Parts: sequence; structure tokens; C-alpha cells
Amino acid sequence: MEAPILQPSQLAEATIFKIIWMTRPRKSFLTGQWLRDFQQGNPLWFNLFAHVLPKGQNKYPYFKHYMKNIVLLTPGEHALLDQGTEEARISYAMDIEERSGGRITADWAKLKKLEEELKEEYKKYFPSTRGMMVGQKYNLVEQQMIIGMLNERFMHGSKEKP
Repeated sequence: MEAPILQPSQLAEATIFKIIWMTRPRKSFLTGQWLRDFQQGNPLWFNLFAHVLPKGQNKYPYFKHYMKNIVLLTPGEHALLDQGTEEARISYAMDIEERSGGRITADWAKLKKLEEELKEEYKKYFPSTRGMMVGQKYNLVEQQMIIGMLNERFMHGSKEKP
């Protein structure tokens, strides 16, 4: 079986995921559950990395590689974040709290707070208007400079280690 050929963006994303895996506690951002069962090589490993601001809907394309925008979740939580309804998320929160005897809670408000924070950063660093120009686009070099600076700030400001 041949190894798949990754596009530059996929390679960058895989590298960022590895950095996150090595530098953050291997716990769900939402519930604090350990992710020990999902080591690199596990077919679900890539599903642990969730973009808070969606990358696929082209709403926030420039934050695809921003480490602050990527949190660790269980694969089920990731699916709930991306495709779940509010009702399904509440049901999950109630279920996990009940099954754990109240030791584990799913704090969707924590994710919502991070989402709002990221939206403000996105507007600040990637405004859609510049002067009289509407629909501002950023070239690859501009994107790399801004995201590189943001990732550096985030990594140096982050105190958590695995």
C-alpha cells in the first residue's frame, strides 16, 4: 500500500496537529476526558482536532492553521460541534454528566466563549474591508505572516503542557 500524497495545506495541517498533540494536555477541551485511546496512527486520531471557527464553510478560511482555533475533542464531540443540533449537544451534556455521576460535564459555553473571542481576532487581523476596498483578500505571504505571528503569540502565552 502506497502512502497518500498530501497537498501542502494538508501537510501543514497534519504538522500543526502533531504540534498541538505534543504541547497540550491530551484531554477534551469540552469535557476534560483523557484521549489516551487515540494515539497517532489510530484511524480516528485526526478526528480529535476540531476547528472552533469552521474551516469548511469558507467563513473563516484564514484561521485554518491558527492553533488557537483548533481544540482537542473526542470524535463524537467533534461531530456534535460540526453537525450536531443544540438539542443533541444538551442531550450529550446531560448524558455524560449522568453517566459520570456528575464528575464530567460538557461545557459548551466554554467553546462558545472561545468562538466569540476568535471571531473578534479574525475581524481584527483579517478585516474584509481596507479603506474603501470591500471584500479584501489576503495573499499567501500575508496569511503566513499574520498566522505565524498569532501562533507564536499563542504558543508563548500558553502555559499548559501535556
